[in-house]
Amino acid sequence: MSSASLPVILLVPGAFGTPEGFDGLLPYLTEAGYATHPGSYPSCNPSDPAQVSSSEDIAFLRNKVLLPLLNDQGKDVVIIAHSYGGVVAGGAAKELAKETRTAQGQKASVIGLIYVAGNITLDGESLFTAVGGAYPPFIKVNTPSEGLAVIEPAMEILYNDCDRALEPELGKQMQPHALRAFETPATAPAWAESAFDGRRAYVRTLDDCCNPSSLQDIWLEKSKVEWQVVDFKTGHMPFVSQPKALAEQITKFIDGFIAK
Repeated sequence: MSSASLPVILLVPGAFGTPEGFDGLLPYLTEAGYATHPGSYPSCNPSDPAQVSSSEDIAFLRNKVLLPLLNDQGKDVVIIAHSYGGVVAGGAAKELAKETRTAQGQKASVIGLIYVAGNITLDGESLFTAVGGAYPPFIKVNTPSEGLAVIEPAMEILYNDCDRALEPELGKQMQPHALRAFETPATAPAWAESAFDGRRAYVRTLDDCCNPSSLQDIWLEKSKVEWQVVDFKTGHMPFVSQPKALAEQITKFIDGFIAK
């Protein structure tokens, strides 16, 4: 398949991060013939953290990023969603699966969802509830100001299997995040739709200090749908610690989506 006919990969970062955090992955995806597109949303380092929410993140990603790729550019899309990005991307992709879009006479669709240690929330559930109703100690609430939070120590929690020499660079990639994004309810997720059967993949990060694999297992089980699960013996950021291996796995997932 030529590069022009391959789907665009939409990169949706987790909380506290931006699409630039995927930069280490990009050369390998480019080498495999894939174009990528950043999938940012408003709750990361907002000017007013009281004015954002999970549902607004979802609407922004859908209306400002995802639908223009599908409707204006006519591009099929595969979404890679990391951590909280799973909440945002899950809602944004609702009713955009290939089967659904084809029935509507649309040519371009979301042909697959790939979660990397992705948060899974049900319709109307907040991430705060999904993680057990309490913030872990590494989430520093109302820091650096009211309504925001940061992760400290970032290296130990997010990058525990990454090269320590990268710490200054990695630290710059971390941004404060609005607490309301975590505490407000998410909208209905796309992954729950039968049209995404065979189009859901999950990279489970076994040495994750942020989203422990036991918590990932709970999310997968409560989703009540089938995911193609592949284990990576990494921390929370395999696109930093094992970008080549992750890119190879992503292309395998996409090959399966395309063949379906």
